[in-house]
Amino acid sequence: MAEQSKCVWIIGATSGIGAELCRLYAEDGWQVIASGRRVEKLEGLKTAHASVRALPLDVTSNDQIAFAVEQLHADGCLPDLTVYCAGVFHVGGLSTLTNEVCMNAMDTNYFGAVRTIHNMFPLLKERGSGQVAIISSLSGYGGLPYAASYGPTKAALINLCEALKPSFDRANLSLSVINPGFVKTAMTENGKLSMPFIITAEQAAKRIKSGLHKKRFEIAFPFPLVAGLKMLKLVPYWAYFRLVGLTVKKGSSS
Repeated sequence: MAEQSKCVWIIGATSGIGAELCRLYAEDGWQVIASGRRVEKLEGLKTAHASVRALPLDVTSNDQIAFAVEQLHADGCLPDLTVYCAGVFHVGGLSTLTNEVCMNAMDTNYFGAVRTIHNMFPLLKERGSGQVAIISSLSGYGGLPYAASYGPTKAALINLCEALKPSFDRANLSLSVINPGFVKTAMTENGKLSMPFIITAEQAAKRIKSGLHKKRFEIAFPFPLVAGLKMLKLVPYWAYFRLVGLTVKKGSSS
């Protein structure tokens, strides 16, 4: 049954999983606040779904995030659910270790989520209800050769959510960390990568929505990849490095 009165704020809504989540929640009767930097994409979502409201946002700006939260609160639209989907992915190892690439990855993937939680938490705590979900990645489980600048940002998000979960619990709030495997989006369009168990953004969004409905702390998929990567953390490093090397085709780790 559609939950007509509920409001979801999707940050990073202009493509991939974020765009699919917008569509799914709009079709389910939710009021959807769609945020991202690409205004034309936001307007497209708004045109396609009457319940979508476009709220342009650059997650690297704390002022913009703070203003957006204040605006939603003032409009009586403080979200029941906030999903942080914004992210950038630069494929590679040593070649991606530039100041520009690494700072951009950390600023967008990690600090954007920090800014969102920092500005949302006090208002949600005051209200006494709310759910926040952060999209991380299975690459945050351990270092992978093709994700030298990306993986650390996702590992930081997992650690952040683990650290904050008790505070959310004490405030009667829900916090989830979402760890997808390979998802077919613009970020994964790279022929150098071996991408086992890859799924579409629509499939990923459906799994995420189901997990969020159940208020799971970790939503991770697909199971074979989740299990394999978790087991890798139990083996000696010499075995770990040999096995992760099998996930990358020739020439992709430079």
